[in-house]
Amino acid sequence: MRFPKRIFSTLATISLTTSFGLLSANASTKATTPMLGYRYDKQAANYQDLSSSDYYKDVWNNATVSWKKAGFTWTKAATAKTTVSSYDGSSDMTLAGYNSVSYNKSTGEITSSKVRINRAVFEKYNYTKAERTNVAEHELGHALGIGHNNTDSVSVMNPANRYYTIQACDINGMKARYATTTTFDSVPNNPGEIITVTEYLHVQPKITNITTNYSSQSHSLILKGRAIGIEHLTLTYQGKKVRTVNVKSGQFKFAQQFKGYGDFKLMKGQQVLATIPSQQYATPKVKVTSAERTTKGIYYTLIGSRDATINIAQNGQVIKTIKNASATTKVFIPNAKIKNSTRGLTVTQRVTNKKTSQAVQLLPLKVNIKQVTNF
Repeated sequence: MRFPKRIFSTLATISLTTSFGLLSANASTKATTPMLGYRYDKQAANYQDLSSSDYYKDVWNNATVSWKKAGFTWTKAATAKTTVSSYDGSSDMTLAGYNSVSYNKSTGEITSSKVRINRAVFEKYNYTKAERTNVAEHELGHALGIGHNNTDSVSVMNPANRYYTIQACDINGMKARYATTTTFDSVPNNPGEIITVTEYLHVQPKITNITTNYSSQSHSLILKGRAIGIEHLTLTYQGKKVRTVNVKSGQFKFAQQFKGYGDFKLMKGQQVLATIPSQQYATPKVKVTSAERTTKGIYYTLIGSRDATINIAQNGQVIKTIKNASATTKVFIPNAKIKNSTRGLTVTQRVTNKKTSQAVQLLPLKVNIKQVTNF
């Protein structure tokens, strides 16, 4: 049995999701995870655990047990052609792990395999033990001969995996890889036929847990959140760079003064990691459902945010304030307040920790005229 003469050097990425455990497949998931050009002689292999800590010995044990339940039997041994361990990869925090395999390019027979996961990345970016096990399962999947499923797939071999354990598609890929017999014993091992390839698992920059507040005293947006695989962020406002943000211990927090209601973006290089539109930091506009002018003044019915402070102004001067407004608020403005003129009237509202809403223009009204708007 001969395999294609090719070298595999695939980059994988890690990103955060909110899904855990065994999940149903989605449209982007290949039903059978693809195979690589190498394998063991049967659906089983020994491995030697070089871990120095009980913690990581348990991680590898959990990962091998998961594969055993899936149908591939990893057996711990004193010596083996496959070794597993964690390493301190603090010199390169872009890697979450790798698998380096040597195999006969004519037969696909694995001659040695080095499987490693980066504990420095795990500690910096707060991987749980289950997530570290998922990464170990991913690397063991490469070691036994399967590649990556699609981006955004529900698969332990998802190139962005951190949260998925072994899925049905991965089991299908493993079974496909071992569905045929081998001719390893009938083909002599020629040193010139042995090549080594490495599968890398990279850490993709990711922003999570973003919270926004607005300070009316300093006219600043206060942003905080968590960052994965990032040391520095670029903040832009309305498409222009406004500052560089430092990430410490995987977290960031800062205040940025600004004017207007534009979009903020958090970026790494040219990659947009998060967009913060005005809907996140500003109070929504008031809706005016009815307005009626009588000989005494104007009656308004407003739909706004509960517990907001509503201000009605004329030519920039506040003439009426309603605090702790209800969702539907009725307001009366006497003629004396508007000096018998209905021009230049606007309404805004503001809730705690949000920027004041954009102003809504109130249309001029004649006496005994009522306007109604349905939303």
